[in-house]
Amino acid sequence: NFRDLRNILEGIKLLLEATPRTMDYVLSFGERNAAFVISKAMQGIGLNAEFLDARNIIKTNREFASARVNFGKTNKNIVDYFSDHSAIQVVTGFIGAHTGGLTTTLGRGGSDYSAAILGAALKADRIEIWTDVDGILTSDPRKVKKAFSLPQLSYAEAMEMSHFGAKVIYPPTIQPALEADIPIYIKNTLNPTHPGTRIH
Repeated sequence: NFRDLRNILEGIKLLLEATPRTMDYVLSFGERNAAFVISKAMQGIGLNAEFLDARNIIKTNREFASARVNFGKTNKNIVDYFSDHSAIQVVTGFIGAHTGGLTTTLGRGGSDYSAAILGAALKADRIEIWTDVDGILTSDPRKVKKAFSLPQLSYAEAMEMSHFGAKVIYPPTIQPALEADIPIYIKNTLNPTHPGTRIH
């Protein structure tokens, strides 16, 4: 992976140009390397885990930097893949691939969106988004000292808050969960016992 990345960066340096297509490919390396390392760490402590490159299952158009998911192909790919793999899957977020094989990225909040795509296709009981705050708060806690987390929201309320600047969740993440009627839980990695926010 690092050899491939070095070659791509050398090409960018020589051409003095980085197209959106090239940048999507470059940006995919961090996610792929991180998920691979995590899968190996899980295996190292005895968990039955596998690395899964989302480019093999999430298919998109060629709108680089903000690709649109082809849900017909993607949902079929996800169901087919998971029916044959019982191990814990450590899946790359944020990336997919055009049907021709080119790497694409899903835009802002793409990793959360990937989780929602997988959860909806697999008809999961819940989708959890882990972040660094105690769920969705009434306002920005850096600006409003008395901000507090909301225990629950409707899909519509969460969608409206995200459209008006709440960065804890992005509109594309909500859509697959809404269509499959799966609750989304926003939880805090740094405070895992906090109930967070339930969107349903």
